[in-house]
Amino acid sequence: MSFNASGFNRSRKTVDSSTKKSVNQILICIINCYKKIITDGVVFDFSKRGTIKHEDFLRNRLVDDYLEKELNALNNSTIDYTVNKEVTEEYISLIDNILHPDPIDIQIIIKDFSLKDSMTDEGKTYFAIECKRLTTTVSEYIDDIKKFTERKYIKRRLRIEGQIGFIENKKWNCLKAKTLINENLKKNEEIIITQSDLKQYSLNTNFEGSFQSQHLKKDESNFKIYHLFLNYSKVVSY
Repeated sequence: MSFNASGFNRSRKTVDSSTKKSVNQILICIINCYKKIITDGVVFDFSKRGTIKHEDFLRNRLVDDYLEKELNALNNSTIDYTVNKEVTEEYISLIDNILHPDPIDIQIIIKDFSLKDSMTDEGKTYFAIECKRLTTTVSEYIDDIKKFTERKYIKRRLRIEGQIGFIENKKWNCLKAKTLINENLKKNEEIIITQSDLKQYSLNTNFEGSFQSQHLKKDESNFKIYHLFLNYSKVVSY
């Protein structure tokens, strides 16, 4: 019995193409949310966050007040997006080879009905996005990239990661954040193997804060990260 690789390759390309389209749509939705926040003149007052962490407060406002509605508007008979906050999946550590909990800042479940025959779980996958405040350093943002390299995700997670940086430093812009992260990756090249550092990835007119990078995990499999830097220097209040 011979195996017809051409059919498999066509199926794989269809999945990859559909996945890229879905991820791009999600990223554009987030950018649109950011633009609405700016247009609306919204200020997120940390003094009203109660016991919620600063980072989570910003994440919640983005998801609850804007992103959920933006994604719902995309849902149709072909695609369905469901956004969740602070959910926990599982991963196998590539350091100790045992199972660990994986808290995710933003999880967006993608159900593509056109891929039900090409994928398991009826075409469902999820796109994970980690959020970090960018204030005086990018070290915690780099820590998230390191974390990605050390984990093998075992349930429906895309091999594409998302990161959002809330820029609160009034002296920084998205290009400054990109430069600082690339410099830090260079300094940590023995810990984080970077195949392609952060480079501009155009998604939306009049928005310069979208970038893409590529890295290797500890098991030598590669993955991409899509980065969005949102300038919150005039959005947050202390």
